[in-house]
Amino acid sequence: MTDSSSRHTPQGIVLLFVPVFIMLGPVLISPIIGSLFQQFAGEPYANVLVPLLLTAPALCLALCSPVAGFLANRIGGKRVLVFSLAFYGVVGAAPMFVSSLHGMLFFRILLGVAEAGIITGGMVLTASYFRGDERQKWIAWQNVALPLIGAALLYAVGVVSQTNWQNTFGLYGLSLIIFIAAAFVLFEPEKQQAESTNHAPESKVRIPVTTMLLLAAIAIPGSLSFYAVPVKLSFILREMGETSPAGVGELMSMGLIFGSPAGALLARLVKHWRFSYGLVCAMLLMALGLIMLGIAESKTMMMAAVIIQQAGGGLMLVVALTLVLHIAPKGQSGIYSGYWWLVYTLANFATPLILTALDVLTGSSAATMLTFGVIVAAVSGWLLFARPLATRMVSASETNSATGANTSAAGAGHE
Repeated sequence: MTDSSSRHTPQGIVLLFVPVFIMLGPVLISPIIGSLFQQFAGEPYANVLVPLLLTAPALCLALCSPVAGFLANRIGGKRVLVFSLAFYGVVGAAPMFVSSLHGMLFFRILLGVAEAGIITGGMVLTASYFRGDERQKWIAWQNVALPLIGAALLYAVGVVSQTNWQNTFGLYGLSLIIFIAAAFVLFEPEKQQAESTNHAPESKVRIPVTTMLLLAAIAIPGSLSFYAVPVKLSFILREMGETSPAGVGELMSMGLIFGSPAGALLARLVKHWRFSYGLVCAMLLMALGLIMLGIAESKTMMMAAVIIQQAGGGLMLVVALTLVLHIAPKGQSGIYSGYWWLVYTLANFATPLILTALDVLTGSSAATMLTFGVIVAAVSGWLLFARPLATRMVSASETNSATGANTSAAGAGHE
């Protein structure tokens, strides 16, 4: 199995770049939001439409992921991924040549559709090419590479946007490079080709309710905990007297560069743990970071808190994505991946609303972080206590997987 997976190293390297394009959606446009407000200040409803340029792709990613996952299983992961990469490059760069706010919003919505195809197609191919420990290794490397490439692209945004803010959208065209690589290097596994032409009846591709509840119980608290810091960090700094956006950028950069890769590498160290133990460890790390942010009295402590919290987030993503592909019955990894990203991304949207409601109760952003950290720690304890239930859910999914074919060996060391 290892020898077979090792032959797919070129494919693994190409797939390393796939998650980058999901991150590019908000990363490339965030630094120019101020310029966009200035450019479209006279447009009706600009105060609503301009922020939508930032958030619309993620919402479309959430809503379209189940459909993209279904298509990936139906016609093949490579076809969905390659088409989506090309589509992403075209619609992502299109705002360079569009002068209207509504036109830009239209292309940003299409960008989210492309993102759904990219992330689900990539996960389906990862599930097809790799098994067991090899699969988790490549998922971990994706999460190591993601923040490092993101930091380099943030620097590129600063350089490119100095001449004209519209030039920033040209960076979305980088997906066309990976499109070419994917077209020549990736292939449709023979088993998946057979499954895409002789697909299972619709009744057999539905996710069991218990499995949906399991994935939701992981995705919702995981997403809320992961995105709490980006949402509230600037407010906590302002309460401490730090009003410069550079301060927020510095702290988040440290978290991305050091925290997320550390969490992904930690996943390799605990690869033989049960899934539930790995998830609880990730949640406790995020809870510790949130609590530290809530009581921090110096920027140094805040930096340590952000790094710890992001490390927990990196660990959570590797363990959770490995679990999703592990419990997916053969030929249904796209369906399961699509459902995961639907729930995870919608929880991301709910994060600001929940934290704002907590602000009303606690009176400050720092107190909100402290309270939320305690809640996350309590949820971690519940996940540990509920482990037997989760184990039964996973076992049920594996039984479903075995009805049509051999169960994937992924995550065997965890169980």
